[in-house]
Amino acid sequence: MPSFRCAAITLLISLASLNTLCAEDAREGAEYFEREIRPILVEHCQNCHGARKQESDLRLDSREALLNGGITGPAVQPGEPDKSLLIAAIRHEGDTKMPPKSKLSDAQISALEHWVKSGAPWPASPAIAQANAAKTHWAFQ
Repeated sequence: MPSFRCAAITLLISLASLNTLCAEDAREGAEYFEREIRPILVEHCQNCHGARKQESDLRLDSREALLNGGITGPAVQPGEPDKSLLIAAIRHEGDTKMPPKSKLSDAQISALEHWVKSGAPWPASPAIAQANAAKTHWAFQ
């Protein structure tokens, strides 16, 4: 019976550690999104793919909308940048080239690729997004 207790305790400790790691990953993913990804989407994408206007029925202002996609399908395949239409478009591969007038910088493309590869994390609520944005705003640095 003692070995069962030890195994159970070890399992509980492992699960607690895993929970902590998952929470840290989620926090880091949200912070990365706010610092690197949201500014790109706001500046280069959401004028044509946001709340007011949805070219090709595509919105890029929420994770749900991103995963639902537009007339050509889901914009992102979380974890698979090479299968994501958004990544192909920003790389200017194929017929769809976004933004249409000028290509994003290599650093911006790399950031979006990394974000998609890491599962395309998006803060769960506007309150979290606003709190994270406030932390990364230049005035608070």
